[in-house]
Amino acid sequence: MPVVPASRLTLRYAQAVTVLMAACGIDPAARSAFAARVRQLQRLGMPPHREGRADGPAYGLAELTAFATAVRLMAAFMVPSLAARYVIECWPRLAPALLAGAREALPVSYLARRPLGNETVIVIAPSALHDLGRQGRHDERYAGTLGDIAVVSPASAIDAARRMGGGVVLDTTAFMPKLVAGFVDAAIATEQDTMLELDLLRFATWD
Repeated sequence: MPVVPASRLTLRYAQAVTVLMAACGIDPAARSAFAARVRQLQRLGMPPHREGRADGPAYGLAELTAFATAVRLMAAFMVPSLAARYVIECWPRLAPALLAGAREALPVSYLARRPLGNETVIVIAPSALHDLGRQGRHDERYAGTLGDIAVVSPASAIDAARRMGGGVVLDTTAFMPKLVAGFVDAAIATEQDTMLELDLLRFATWD
């Protein structure tokens, strides 16, 4: 799970799922199925929650971003076990693109302090796990080599996908602004609190 300091901003499970579903464009009627997907990712090693609340599990922006990224990878036909591994093992590569994709929802003061590039698209090369997925063994853990990752601007995404032989193309602008805005609204966050959560997301590491 991410090794980050405790933060003041966290959501309980029910709030977290609501924010995730809205950001990922999931119909509210599919809440039970979506919650089952989150539990599946937890079983595969995704960060379950942030410790430190006496009244139960709590989820910060870093955790929600990790879940949202895995869900979007799964929506692009990546099997759950592979999606979880990419998020866990490749977070330092993914985090800058996720933050850049959320630009329109970020405080101006944060952008002034931590300039972001225009690389908002993540391209992931095909992996051997595609064969595993076609066999329907979606819960099986995959110990093989992950495909290469490229983080590029929208203008370069098609060329990057061609060079890498296809794979998954993830546009972070499609979900990150809604995720950040939804989290800030649900947590009733101040600007300073939001900036702290963004730093926790950016510099998170994984055990």
